[in-house]
Amino acid sequence: MNSNYLAYDVTVLEREFADLLAAYPELAEDEELRADMIEGSTAAFDVLTRLVNIERDADSMSKAVAGRISDLQARKQRAEKRRDMARTLMLRVMHAAGIRKAPLVEATVSVSKRRDSVEIVEEAKLPRDCVKVTVAPDKTAIKARLDAGQAVPGARLKVGEPMITVRAV
Repeated sequence: MNSNYLAYDVTVLEREFADLLAAYPELAEDEELRADMIEGSTAAFDVLTRLVNIERDADSMSKAVAGRISDLQARKQRAEKRRDMARTLMLRVMHAAGIRKAPLVEATVSVSKRRDSVEIVEEAKLPRDCVKVTVAPDKTAIKARLDAGQAVPGARLKVGEPMITVRAV
């Protein structure tokens, strides 16, 4: 399904809805009558059905891809574990043989020293200039205050935008 045609269909429907309300202003007050008129005199429900099918297909594909990603991540972790095991065993062989370099047909295996790194043994004893402090807004506390009618300088309540809920039967 071409999304350009669907976007065009939605644009046409928006125009038809406006024309319908202009011709029958009483529809603005009666949502049930308006829904019946829209269903009977426009292609809105057909377009919505096509859009639901597209949304359901995309949702299924998204879930399938997420499952595949999960499977591939598990496979990656197993491969990394095999790699690490092989490297550990290579290091043991090199140490046992007392050699630092082994030129092979497909690769050269060498023993080297890792870079020095910092190990934190007691974080509480670190000097202030050696510690990063991160400050982040507590949105839960801010929302609770705003909901209670209290002003919070630097924050305001953002009104939620409309969203679609699709329940497949």
